[in-house]
Amino acid sequence: MLKNNIICILTTILILFAFNAKAQDIEQVAKAPILTTNGGVSLNQIGKYSTKNNAEDPYSYYLSGNINANVFGVISFPFSFAFTNNKITTSLPQPFNRFSMSPSYKWITTHIGYASMSFSPYTLSGHDFLGGGVELTPNESIKISAMYGRLNRSINPDTTGREPSFRRMGGGLKIDYMNKKIDASINVFKAKDDINSIEFEKNDSIIIKPQDNFTGSIKINLKLIKNLSITTEYAASFLNHDISKNQSSNIIVDNSGDMSYYYALKSSITQTSKLGQIGASYERVSPNYKTLGAYYFNNDFENITANFNTSIKKCINIGMDVGYQRDNLNGQKVNSNSRLIYSGNINTRINKRLNIGVNVSNLKSYVHITDIYDKLTQTNQFQNLDTLNFTRLDLTTSSNVSYIIKASKKQRQNINMTFTYQKASEQQGDDKRYTGSEIYNTSLSYLFSIIPQRLNISTTLNYNRNEMPKMKMNVGSINLSIQKALFGNIKTALTATYSKSANTKETLSDIVNIRLSGGYSIKKKHNINLNVAILNNSGIQGHKTMYSVNLSYNYMFSIIVKRKETKFNF
Repeated sequence: MLKNNIICILTTILILFAFNAKAQDIEQVAKAPILTTNGGVSLNQIGKYSTKNNAEDPYSYYLSGNINANVFGVISFPFSFAFTNNKITTSLPQPFNRFSMSPSYKWITTHIGYASMSFSPYTLSGHDFLGGGVELTPNESIKISAMYGRLNRSINPDTTGREPSFRRMGGGLKIDYMNKKIDASINVFKAKDDINSIEFEKNDSIIIKPQDNFTGSIKINLKLIKNLSITTEYAASFLNHDISKNQSSNIIVDNSGDMSYYYALKSSITQTSKLGQIGASYERVSPNYKTLGAYYFNNDFENITANFNTSIKKCINIGMDVGYQRDNLNGQKVNSNSRLIYSGNINTRINKRLNIGVNVSNLKSYVHITDIYDKLTQTNQFQNLDTLNFTRLDLTTSSNVSYIIKASKKQRQNINMTFTYQKASEQQGDDKRYTGSEIYNTSLSYLFSIIPQRLNISTTLNYNRNEMPKMKMNVGSINLSIQKALFGNIKTALTATYSKSANTKETLSDIVNIRLSGGYSIKKKHNINLNVAILNNSGIQGHKTMYSVNLSYNYMFSIIVKRKETKFNF
């Protein structure tokens, strides 16, 4: 039913705007090539050998490519794909092998295959789906977006430790209207799990429940007075947490199970003048607010903020935000929190050589913290693709100093120093290992370049300290990188890294990572790269040496089919 409704809506929209479309520019079409195609294909092969047995495959390959085709200069057909034999374990029910195509004709753009679209932070926000989407922009005042597809694939419960999931289908529609005085948009999104998509044995305990969700939001931006903007968005989410029993025939949302209603509101006002920009905002998200169109969502909070941005003599940029935040809006929690929230940044250019920047913030947000051990032991760019360590940060302080020692046509030298302090307050899910942890990171880097010889040498010192409730960890590393171009088309690089990590009781690891790479380019169309890495790791888990070879080939092409001739550019 949902699929048929979406198709009917899209068909009606296309018919209505077809009558209002402008006449085709016949002269432009007559002069344009019949077909213009460009793109590329990339093949990466990785071989590994380790002195200690592990679960990693000794050989893996990654094949990817993209093609952009244009017919008569008006119809575009972009297409991309990716395929690998390496089955990456992940808790997200999305496959790694995927393809996508986004053909367009004038003001019509479509998405076919794997894609992602965003309607609103409270409804559909960057969730991947397998299906189709369309974006219509018949003129500068109207934009219509729609999508339908599979959000999650079904995963049956098994003994491999993968989290089961129902097959989830979803669709949505968004309409935007824009002019000089007002911008308005309305969007709706519907997602529902198929209760018959996975099988449970009689003795299995159902750890997940099929859900049904209908969300929508209205956003208005008023520009009635010059340099003054007022924006308001209201969103509502109807979520049924369990539709496994008696299903109703309600098209909007199944109300036969555990039904809940949530809302979110955000308003802001901004005034721009010669002194800078000043504004205020109010945001309220009800407890347990959730939409199936987003992977992660923060709820049960109320924010009142004010902000100011200005520039002094075009060399000092200042930005400040201050406000009040509280949670437990309905009084359902045992503990309530309220605090003053703030953020500020100053970036200044002292002179042509020296730049200084400072940033302080205690705003909560979802971020990705890179595991420094995984980063140092990585032998190729395809490792750790499924890492999803998200955490909320209470406080972040960072500073950066950059100084150019010498800058000429023949030589360049510069030095850069950064310091970051982070305090984490909550870890994803039930994993509390980092609750209340404090992270200190300092780095000092130096770059030396001889431009005529195309030689670049850089070195970096890095120190990381992580203070957790029951343990303290220190990681220090030094990195040396040398890059040199030979004979115009040959590029070589040598990178060496030494790292040592330890806690309060013992040394955890001593890591030496050496990488040698070379690349050769033929007519800027064919690129061959060879990377050899040696990783030596000694620590509490024993001694292991890993050898890795990565051979990659990249090919770029273009084809132009003209009226009387065909031109191939390989």
